[in-house]
This record gives sequence, structure tokens and C-alpha cells, in this order.
Amino acid sequence: MALHIQMSEDAERKMKRDALVNKMVSFGVCSGLLLLFAGILYFTILIIKGEVAAEFIAYTPPTEDGPPTNTPTQRELSSKSSAPTPEVTPSVIVAQDAVSAVAAPVSFDTTGDFSFDDLSVSLDMGTGLGEGVGSDGGGLGSSTPGGSALEGTFYDLKMTRSGAPSKIPLVETKDQNGNPLKDKDGKPFRRLVVGGGRQNLVGEALSKFFNSNWSASALSGYYSPKQKLYASNFYLPQAKASYAPHAYNCADVCQDAGWICVYRGRVKAPKTGKFRFIGTGDDYIGVRFDKKVVLEAGYRIPSLFNKEDQRRWWVSGAGDGKRHWDEVKAGKVKGFEGYEQITHIKEIPAWNANLGGLTAGKVFEVKEGQVYPIEVAISEIPGGAFGFVLLIEDVTNGKTPAGGKYDLFRTNFSEPSKKEIFELLRKAGGLFNTSNPDQLQAPPYNEDSPIWTAVP
Repeated sequence: MALHIQMSEDAERKMKRDALVNKMVSFGVCSGLLLLFAGILYFTILIIKGEVAAEFIAYTPPTEDGPPTNTPTQRELSSKSSAPTPEVTPSVIVAQDAVSAVAAPVSFDTTGDFSFDDLSVSLDMGTGLGEGVGSDGGGLGSSTPGGSALEGTFYDLKMTRSGAPSKIPLVETKDQNGNPLKDKDGKPFRRLVVGGGRQNLVGEALSKFFNSNWSASALSGYYSPKQKLYASNFYLPQAKASYAPHAYNCADVCQDAGWICVYRGRVKAPKTGKFRFIGTGDDYIGVRFDKKVVLEAGYRIPSLFNKEDQRRWWVSGAGDGKRHWDEVKAGKVKGFEGYEQITHIKEIPAWNANLGGLTAGKVFEVKEGQVYPIEVAISEIPGGAFGFVLLIEDVTNGKTPAGGKYDLFRTNFSEPSKKEIFELLRKAGGLFNTSNPDQLQAPPYNEDSPIWTAVP
């Protein structure tokens, strides 16, 4: 039996009517959307037209100082030293509701040595006494904290912590005619100087510090001014020892003899390898790296002081100290194993004649990026001439050929300038037998020396 199904006429008419209605509704909705879009477009383009006039509001930032802070600001390291930042108060023009940008003039009130030629800025940092930042090149450093630098403290061994005379005796001073000098009250002026046998008293005081692992407590009983200095390198051609008390702002109470200044900090190794410090000091420079003494050099080596043989710490290249000096420089003295002489540096005739050039210390190893503690000590015993230099040599792949330049040990991009050091010493009354920068005796160094960045 076969089934035959057929839609009724009424059902077919209803289905066609519903389909027509659906088509008309869809067409109406689409048409409405098109009209709405056209209306929005018309409203946007034809009704809202024309540029809105720009309104400018002049604004001048306040010049009041911000809240005081005791936190040092670390300055941006640069390849050149920079001058103290001048006050800058720009007039700023702000465009409000403007369609196109408008460039407004900006005026600067500068007091430094700025040059905007060729879109470059030249910053010339002064190295005068008490000026600049810790990145100053040469000398004993700057009085302003900040930057990548080591902090230095001055100790006068001739005075106790309270400022009273220590056991080093006072000496009455006289003028060029042999007449006693007097102070403002008419009393004889007795100066705390070191000479003759008094040098051994200074040696005894210094030896306690060096033989106690450079403990700060060994110097805590001596007079120390509040002024700190911040050094990024150690490079001072022959000068007067009176420069140091001037630099530490204590020249009114401290004289040019019988003192020590110690710089402390932490540095980050620029590469993995083996290194050794090279330098000398008049009278002394020493380096303690990663809690190990790796260099002691100069006319006097306080760590060798011995009451029974007080001449043993005098290691100058002439007179009674020459034999012992030869032994120390040849690494034959206990504690000085591996030391060498760096001779024939023509730029330092005085140090060549009296010290045989520079001294190379012990080799030590570092890993790139690792941080190590470091201390640098500089001392003057009898007064008079004064100076020091601290270089560093990468001996990972062998030593520097004879006549080659060594790297300057530095903690930022600053580097010494004879012209700037000459001016610094002139202001401090520290020039020694020199009338122009070219007469300053100092060894050459590699100007592209790596940076041993100082870190907190």
C-alpha cells in the first residue's frame, strides 16, 4: 500500500505569506541601519567642521626648593667630568585642545659652561677644592658625596680624638730669621710637626693599624675632621703635603706631617681574570682588596715597622734603606712575595731616582660582576713633598710589555687631567716646584681603562 502526502492549499498560502513578511522586515531593518549610518556620517562631516582655535596657557614651574634630603644623589656616569648643575627655570607653553602641535620657545638661565652647538652639550666639571662630585679626576677626591666613588677619612696622628696633642711632641716654630712665631694672642706658636726621631713615633702608630687587618678601631683614638672626601681614582703628581689638610678642610688645626687617610668601599669587577695593582706613594700607598693586602709601596712601609730595628721600614732607593728596598721590591721579604719593580718610566724622574719607579704588587683573581671590598690607604710621615699613583694591570694573558701603558684604577669614567690638578693644587697652595701643568711628574696611563664600579 502506498502513502501520498500533499500540503493543503491553505497551508501553502500561509507559508508563502510568512516568507514575504520576513523578507520585508529584513529589508526594513537593513534600510534603517543604512540611514542611521548615513545620518551619523553627515552629522560628523558636514555639521561638525572647521578647526578649533588653539588656546595657549603659559605656565612657569615654581622655583622653590624641594624638601631637604640627606640621601646622596648618584649622578649619571659620563666620559667627561661635569660642572655643578646650574639652576634652570624654563618657561613652558602648553597647548590645550589644539589639533596641530606648536613648538614653543624655552629659555634657560644657566650659570655653567654649556654649549648646545650641533645639538651637543659640553659639561666641564670644576676640580677646585670642595667643588664637583665624587667623580672628580685626580687629587684626594671631592667633598660632595654621590657617584661611583670610595669614601675617604682623614686621621691626624699628632692629635687625640678630642684635638689634644698626642705623644708626638710639639715643636716651637720659627720664621726665616730664627725668631719664634707667635699666635694671635702673642704666645709662641707650637706646631705639631714630625721630624728626626719623631718619624718613628708615627711609624709605631701606623703599624698598629696595618698589623690589625686595617681595623678602623685602631685609628679611632686620633683626631679626624668631619669632612669626608670621595675619590674615583688615585692620581696625584708630586705636590706639597699641606694639600691634604686643605682638601679635608682641617688646615687650621692639622699640619702637613704625620697623617693617614683611608678610602673604603666595594667595587664590581669589570671582567673575569687575574690582576695586580701598580703604583707608589710619597710617603706611602697601600691597597687591601677582598680583605687581603695586595700592594704596599713608597718611601716608608709602616707594616714593617719594628722597635728593635726602626730603620727597617724605610725602603727608599738610596742610603741606608736601599738594601732593604731592593729586597722588598724583589719579593724577598715576608708578605711581599711576588712584588716587582716597574722601572724606566721617563715621566717620573723623581720617583725613578728615589724609588726605582713604581711597585707591582701581588696577583689576585676576580669574577666578572662580583662585588669585592676594597681599601686604599695614603700616608705622609715627615711632610714636605707628597704624591701617589694607583694603576692596575690585567695579567690574565701575560704582563704588559715594557714601555706599555697600564690601566688607571678608576671607579667611573673620570680620568685625571694635569691642567685640572695643577689648578686644584694652586688654589690649595699645594704646588711643589712647578709653575705650569707640564712640569707635574706623573706616569702615563691607558685612557680606555676599564671601570671598577663602586657600589653601595
